Amino acid sequence: MVRNTMQKDITYSTLCMLEGHPTAEEVYEEVHRKYPSISKATVYRNLANLEEMNLVRRVRKVGSGPDRFDKNLHPHYHAKCVKCGKIFDVTANISEDIIGSVELMDDGKDFLISSYELVFEGICSKCNAKE
Repeated sequence: MVRNTMQKDITYSTLCMLEGHPTAEEVYEEVHRKYPSISKATVYRNLANLEEMNLVRRVRKVGSGPDRFDKNLHPHYHAKCVKCGKIFDVTANISEDIIGSVELMDDGKDFLISSYELVFEGICSKCNAKE
């Protein structure tokens, strides 16, 4: 059983207020700015609890950066700017049975795929304008 606490509510509302796909550290910094008594461990634990409750989605390390959190729970994919690292939501018409079409190579024949993440990489319009 996961308890609903004021700190969890503060963490969730802060995540929802932040733009884009913030890291746990960015959520903590914003929470700490308004509520200095809430510890980093509490914010990180509450983000994990919110993920378990399916209220937020963890975007696993996109490239070499830290995990990020997404408040958009509708099915979608992500794009990452290789220059500034910003993450964008992307919709794409991809087959519902994409997992069924995957053929694993070498020793992966007994591997059971349970989920996947698809990340497109490129250069965002701001970075493109700078070049």
